[in-house]
Amino acid sequence: MPILRADCTKDDDSWSFQVPPALLVPRQRPGRIMGKFVRFNGADILLETTEFSSNRILQSDDPSKFILVAFGALRLPDTRLRESGEYIARFLKEGLFLNGIQYRFYHHSNSQLRGRSCFLREAKTDQELDDRIYELGSFGKIMNVAKRAKRIGLLYSESQLDFQLNPDLIADIPDIVSGGVEFSDGCGLMSQRLAVQVSKSKKIIFRGVRYTPCVFQIRYLGYKGVLTLHPKLDADLRKEKKFRKSMKKFSTTENPTFSVVGYSKPYTFGRLNNEIIVLLSSLGIPNENFLKKQDEYFDWLRRASYDPMAAVDFLSVVKDFGTAERVLLDGLDNPKVSAEIRRFQQKEIADFRKDGKKERSRMIIKKSRKIYGVCDPFQVLKEGQVHIRITTGRGGPATPIHGDVLVVRNPCLHPGDCLKLRAVHHEKLSHLVDCIVFASVARRGHPSAPSMSSGGDLDGDEYFVCWDPDLVPATVSEPYDYPPNKERVNKVVTREDLSRHFAQYNNAGLARVAALHSKWAISSPKGALCSECQELNALHSQSVDGASIKIPDRLTSPPEPPEGSVFIIKALADAASQFAGSFTAEMATLSDLTTTVDMEDAEELIIQLLRSNQSALSEYELYTLAYRLALKHSLDHRVFLSYINFGALTTDQKHSLSYALNLSREEHASLWNSLLRSDLLGPADMYQRNLAQPFSLQRLYSSKIQGHATFFTYLQMAMQDFTRKTDDRFVLAVFIRGKLPWDEDPEVNENVVVCSFLPHTSGKFSSYRPCTPGYRLYCSPTNFQLYNKHRADSFVFLTRPPKASGAEVAISVALQKISNKVRQNVGRVYREPITGIELHVVSNRDRISHQLFDLWFEHVPTEIRVRRFDREIRSYTLNDLSAVDWESTEEPQPKHLRDLFKTKLMVNEFTRRLSDTTPQQWKDIVQFALMYHAEEEVFWTFDFVISQPLPLHRESVMTLMELHPPLVFSLLKKYPPDETELVLPPETEALERSILHNIIRCANGLSLATLVALEKLSGTIAHLSADVYFDLLMQTALSVRAPQVVQEVLFVLNDSRATLPDIPPEQKYGNKFALGIAFDRAEEAADECPCNEDGRPRKQRTAPVKTTMQQVPENPLQVKVPIRVDSRTPIRLHSHVRLQAASEAEKTATVEVPVLDGVVVQSMKGEMTIELQHPPPPEMDRMDWNMYNAGSIATSKAMMDALIRLLMEKEDCCRYHHLITGETSGEELPTTTPDPVAEFTYGPGLNESQIEAIKSCEAPLSLIWGPPGEYRESHQEMG
Repeated sequence: MPILRADCTKDDDSWSFQVPPALLVPRQRPGRIMGKFVRFNGADILLETTEFSSNRILQSDDPSKFILVAFGALRLPDTRLRESGEYIARFLKEGLFLNGIQYRFYHHSNSQLRGRSCFLREAKTDQELDDRIYELGSFGKIMNVAKRAKRIGLLYSESQLDFQLNPDLIADIPDIVSGGVEFSDGCGLMSQRLAVQVSKSKKIIFRGVRYTPCVFQIRYLGYKGVLTLHPKLDADLRKEKKFRKSMKKFSTTENPTFSVVGYSKPYTFGRLNNEIIVLLSSLGIPNENFLKKQDEYFDWLRRASYDPMAAVDFLSVVKDFGTAERVLLDGLDNPKVSAEIRRFQQKEIADFRKDGKKERSRMIIKKSRKIYGVCDPFQVLKEGQVHIRITTGRGGPATPIHGDVLVVRNPCLHPGDCLKLRAVHHEKLSHLVDCIVFASVARRGHPSAPSMSSGGDLDGDEYFVCWDPDLVPATVSEPYDYPPNKERVNKVVTREDLSRHFAQYNNAGLARVAALHSKWAISSPKGALCSECQELNALHSQSVDGASIKIPDRLTSPPEPPEGSVFIIKALADAASQFAGSFTAEMATLSDLTTTVDMEDAEELIIQLLRSNQSALSEYELYTLAYRLALKHSLDHRVFLSYINFGALTTDQKHSLSYALNLSREEHASLWNSLLRSDLLGPADMYQRNLAQPFSLQRLYSSKIQGHATFFTYLQMAMQDFTRKTDDRFVLAVFIRGKLPWDEDPEVNENVVVCSFLPHTSGKFSSYRPCTPGYRLYCSPTNFQLYNKHRADSFVFLTRPPKASGAEVAISVALQKISNKVRQNVGRVYREPITGIELHVVSNRDRISHQLFDLWFEHVPTEIRVRRFDREIRSYTLNDLSAVDWESTEEPQPKHLRDLFKTKLMVNEFTRRLSDTTPQQWKDIVQFALMYHAEEEVFWTFDFVISQPLPLHRESVMTLMELHPPLVFSLLKKYPPDETELVLPPETEALERSILHNIIRCANGLSLATLVALEKLSGTIAHLSADVYFDLLMQTALSVRAPQVVQEVLFVLNDSRATLPDIPPEQKYGNKFALGIAFDRAEEAADECPCNEDGRPRKQRTAPVKTTMQQVPENPLQVKVPIRVDSRTPIRLHSHVRLQAASEAEKTATVEVPVLDGVVVQSMKGEMTIELQHPPPPEMDRMDWNMYNAGSIATSKAMMDALIRLLMEKEDCCRYHHLITGETSGEELPTTTPDPVAEFTYGPGLNESQIEAIKSCEAPLSLIWGPPGEYRESHQEMG
């Protein structure tokens, strides 16, 4: 392992090395591609040889010209992550030189990107590599760097030379779209004929038998996704495959190799991992359920060491069928067998710690599968339905599942990723096995089911499907919508851009988000349902492809978990550690035991095997094992045929079994339906009762063969050994389902059915008579009695009569309980001798005739549906002076506040005590009074302040009015406006801006007083400067909500200036357009957030954003508002918002729910800063708020600013100011203008229009229009 360079530094800028030539020629091995491998390990660079995974690039090129480079273990000293990325980018840009040959960055697969490895190829220039890559596909049209890298990466995905497919045999078909949603994303179709050919070419074998999957994950030309069997295509020889539009990632005609990268398989049991457990725990699955499942899993592992049945099951599940067979033939004491079992056991235990450090759950769930998701091509499934057929142990090739199932896709961090869907059976989809078929229809606006689980699709995603009632939750959560990340479009994408994308990719943000999610789930009582976890899930989905994310500070510091709480992952990990320790000690004890099997034990072992619940063995495989064990010990294998579920065998298997075992005519018939060879029933009986069809019925006993005397012995065997429940279509003379105790009389209810098969009965008669509640069945060695509550009320009674009767078994039947017509036709049946008896049994393992997972009996109803956004409102109470702790020593109140507020004072006494305060204390007094809603004291204090000897304390007056705008009316009352001139008196004229500002702030609650006050100050308004007046107009549009009131205020303001004589034209122009801008802003706000006549937002279709507010220090009108990262809101920087308290205060009916207007002045990920137009209530931080969007003010503000600049700067702003505003005092413009660009020279590439456009840039007003895409060329020519 030669070291090319030791102790690399972050400042390295060249990588040129000389090595022995032999090291550059890897030793090739048959069937494998060996190549050069450069690995960064710490600060060292190593040269090695490794096997290259086959891909379409290597298949069409010379692998000796490639180098695989791995940066995953790169650790430069004293280097941050960003600097390491720069180092990699510099390495890829400069290239690697080995013995003078340059190797440049070629590309990588998507998995290599995550694993930090890529291919270099021998080349002298980037253009040489670009020419090679872009010959293979239309990648040059993709102008987003990450997307182009992802599409090129498909060429590097691992694939084998599986099948050469003629492009003429494929067809492009549209995707299935319903309600505006695409449901077939990545899922195409293929014929059965082609599937068989591909399986043969790829040599797909399952347990030594050729196997044809139903789902293939493929790469072909520019297509990516899955293909599912579609038998209808076999009728069309011209088109054997149909690709959806969504499967086509790029266009190409090169290399028509059809590559299979994955396919559906039987017995792919699902595992519970940490993520799924956390989510299910949050949805209400108790810890005891998980611990019980893990204990069952550990017990299953433990028993595999000493229980042959468990060992066979365990080895079959872990896909070592060969060793499973050796367990029966050689025994568990065989060293090779026990060593192989031990190896798998140790691997299962070791997998509970990732990399030996992180604790993780990996328990296998028997009632689950991890399978590919596909779409319903016929659109027969309804929204919320799925179709699932899986290969089951001893159950035949396919068994439908009915009921609610849990469906999850990893990675999953949101409780809504756990979908609860209804599994149904549909005949059109019965050919799709070992996959989950999702519905292809939905109501408009509803997403597809796969996209709701971690943003999944159908191009190869696998889903954990579980029907275990202990794990299907009764609570479901609204899923996250997983919006796609925004794509940045570049004008040019170069090879350096692609290499830099690779170099700067990192999943550190992904890991940090996952770690924080786990900590919040541990610390929050809601688990993963808490808003913080849901926000982190949104960030996680954004960073999956390496995108840079900013985690809000409020999410980076989760609190400590409650003391004494036990998190489920920790509890499972502790139990796993305890099991690992005890397991090692147990294995040492078991090593001395032997399991030698003799002939007698072999017979018992075979019966145990055939009666066992094998999870991953088919019925044919199971009997094959039993047959070989019987041969080894010279046992008659025919004895065990009755234990086989022949209904679970395929036609080929039945015929091959019949031939191999040399079955008789009677035994061969029992493979299909033992009733067909009944000695008691004729063809007409079978036809009338709909029994003349293949059923999994086996004749266990016949009086012609075994004799009457043995009937009760075989009856006991049937009652105790064959207990599989069936449904009520399997009806015989006496049909019994379920396990019933022997020699007792339990209630059987509907589990017993009596039916007449006598030829005298007509097809019009009732075909069967099910028992009703209260019926009991007694079985003993001499009696069989079915009766209703009391034995005297017998329905069917079989017994051994006295020997003198000459009969061995006698029967009595109350025929009237079946039908009066039956009784009339048959007559009395009382202690009549039996002429023939048969027992037909249904195998315990029959899962074709009976749907294996009859979840109607294990159905978990959905009791709670959790919304994504919690609408629970925090309750709050208004602050009250009675709650103030005046005696507190920790936060003592100042003396002047105690003197004024400790006891309720009359106005005179309050004013007298105010005389002892200073101007610096007045603000504190008003703030304290506002904090505790002491409104009277607020006005008393303000009246005291404005009653002080003149001049007024301007700063104090302005500050107090900002704290409580209605104080402005006390000021106007104290110093009323001049009734003639309608202007402020001299005492307050310096406060005109503050007074008018606060009058408008009162308009929502005191509209009448506001309008009167503005009219009385119309003279003052008329003489305001343009900027102050325009500011009042915008303030009105931003803070007055009631439509009628905002119009009236704007008209009063406008009329105040319009009545002046001799208004200059430019002022008229400014007033006119400023009013229009204000009206437009107010109307847009009314459209976005309609309010009633009281100025309160009306109910809207889209729920408002629920949030809280925290005051910004030193700025009482600015608040910090957290916004959930996973919320979709149009509110952005410069948005006008309206915040309404989500609820009323408790124990009060007089205070109205506050509504505040504001403007977003700062916007970051997960947080906004809002400048309020009104002072917030003192309980603000304890309240929940609904935030409504009222549109953006960016355009209105820009227009108003431009108007002010035009009026203020005049010709300095625009040369044509006088023409625009109508001003007549402007200087006359010259008739000619100098050439401003005479000194410029123009290149030959510019046309006449472009030259004129350049000249106009120096003029005061330029209007430039030109065809798009020409700017770059013109700019280069000017430079």
